[in-house]
This record gives sequence, C-alpha cells and structure tokens, in this order.
Amino acid sequence: MITEHQEIARHQVAEQLRQAELRALRKQNRADHERQYGVNAPRRELAGALRRLADRLEPQPRHRRPGLSVVR
Repeated sequence: MITEHQEIARHQVAEQLRQAELRALRKQNRADHERQYGVNAPRRELAGALRRLADRLEPQPRHRRPGLSVVR
C-alpha cells in the first residue's frame, strides 16, 4: 500500500510529464510550421519580447500594509 505522500508525488510527476510532452508537441508543431511556411524566426522572438514587456508594464496589485490604527 502506498502512502499519501507517495500518491501525491506520483500525481505531481505524472502532471510534470504531461506538461513536458505538451511542450515538446508545441515545439515540434512550431518547427513543422516554420519549415512548411517559412515563418520569420526573428519576428517571432520580437513578438515574444514585446509580449513580456507588456506583461511587465501592466499594473501589478500592490500589497496593502496595515495602518497604525491596526497596531494600536
């Protein structure tokens, strides 16, 4: 009989494998698409960089610290 920790670890490993397989499939599909249609790789990299920059520029939720009235 397996313990609860072993069961959780087994599920986590299975999920990690599933995600790795999905990433590999996406990467393969992207490579096939680029080979077939000749998509410009630098343009894809630029689009990714701009997307990351836009994510950073979005307003981030700020942590609200308790005021002095909470301390007193």
